[in-house]
Amino acid sequence: MNGRKLYYNDDNQIRTFWRIIIFVLLFSFAISPLILINNSYLQFIGAVFILLFALYINSKYLDKRNFSEYGIVLKTETFVYVFIGILIGVFSVILLVLIGKITGILKISDFLSIPKLSVVLLFAFKMFLVSILEETFFRGYLFTTLYGGFTSEKTSEKKVFLFSLFLSSVLFGLAHFGNHNASILSIAFLTINGMVWCIPFAITKNLGLSIGLHFAWNFTQTLLGFTMSGNKAINSLYRIENQKSDLLTGGEYGPEAGVLGLIGFGTMLLFSLSYLKIKQKRTLQNTVYNS
Repeated sequence: MNGRKLYYNDDNQIRTFWRIIIFVLLFSFAISPLILINNSYLQFIGAVFILLFALYINSKYLDKRNFSEYGIVLKTETFVYVFIGILIGVFSVILLVLIGKITGILKISDFLSIPKLSVVLLFAFKMFLVSILEETFFRGYLFTTLYGGFTSEKTSEKKVFLFSLFLSSVLFGLAHFGNHNASILSIAFLTINGMVWCIPFAITKNLGLSIGLHFAWNFTQTLLGFTMSGNKAINSLYRIENQKSDLLTGGEYGPEAGVLGLIGFGTMLLFSLSYLKIKQKRTLQNTVYNS
């Protein structure tokens, strides 16, 4: 292999690995000044806008694809997806509370108090920014780039899909390794979590459902009193304490590192796929009816 083949493919495009490295380095450099801002809300707002702008430039000069292929589509359907994702995510977390209480895995306190509305709204805003940031990067950019970059006549589409799904999700899990009480098990379970949120995007080519699921999962856990990704709940409606083994409850990391979290992931995937199947059936019926 000559030197040029190492960096460029047969279509004279920079190879996928190098494109990802270049994008990540440039994006990291662009957001680095945000650490000087002593306000997490402004940091997340800045990171989201920088990522979106970086993806726009990336779509034109590196990936050379339509910007909308990253799943960033501003139309009514996207907002519907977000809303449905939120409903499914909230239900999944509430289900964990019920299962935990019924089985004795969790100890749920009496109702504590209603946090100030301003506190709840600010936290919801931050979690929404986090969901946009992570879903856009790991699913919208990384999965799309891997899938597009490794698709070829020599490799089956299914293998490329599974590889891209797995690798982008593993990197999503590893990105949380610095969280409080993170472990190999939490990374493994978060990899599964990443797959669950990637599948709706892969089907719809729209980040709406994934963003809604991600937001509701994080926000509802904290609001109800769960430890979420190693972060203790503050200003929650209840106090939730683990009563059984860490393998079941997730321990100090929260449900995401335990069997309880897997139940939540499975619930989100099941309801998301069911919704998309019903939506597809209705679309087909409307097409037939109008033809």
